[in-house]
Amino acid sequence: MEKMEIVRKYIERIMNAPLNLVGYKDFEEAFAYLYSDSVLPIRSDDLGERFIDVGSGGGVPGVLLSIEFGRRVLLIDSICKKMDFVKQTCSELGIDTVETMCVRAEELKNVGDYFEKFDAATARAVSKLPTVLELTAPYVRIGGKILLYKGPGYNEELGHSINAMKELGIKLSETRNYSIRGKNRYLLVFEKTHSTPRKYPRKTGIPEKNPIK
Repeated sequence: MEKMEIVRKYIERIMNAPLNLVGYKDFEEAFAYLYSDSVLPIRSDDLGERFIDVGSGGGVPGVLLSIEFGRRVLLIDSICKKMDFVKQTCSELGIDTVETMCVRAEELKNVGDYFEKFDAATARAVSKLPTVLELTAPYVRIGGKILLYKGPGYNEELGHSINAMKELGIKLSETRNYSIRGKNRYLLVFEKTHSTPRKYPRKTGIPEKNPIK
């Protein structure tokens, strides 16, 4: 299949999944807010050879980025039914660059050798910035990138993330502004400059309840 045909089939599958993966019923709307929103702000060198998609849910943006750029990805999510559906769908569509795992980001470092092993991390609609930085930064190598999709309110979150960025060994290197159907969207690009302390991410629930301050 051609790349765009695979993308369309994947979006159709997750729209019509027996479990609630995405909230879109109109294909063109889903295509815009899932595929276009995922790939538009990303450059070919952002993802490296292998990246991790945290809180992947229905495989957005991870699967769509993997199809678009041909990069290997590990999707993680705590809801096993979602990961099972994504894994089966990728298999049926011949998408062989995607690996899935049902695990919380806080626990990933305890189930395998994943600490600072990825070239990049992505997350979309997961949590507030200080929390999602803690859930992604520990898995990215020094020199790698963290790519976070945000709406117009990101500035306030960024202001609350200064200490988290210092603690986790990352810095904001770029903010990319783009538009989807007239709505302003932003990709925050963080660079990993120093090693993250091994205690991060903290135990399940703590990054959400008690973000780094």
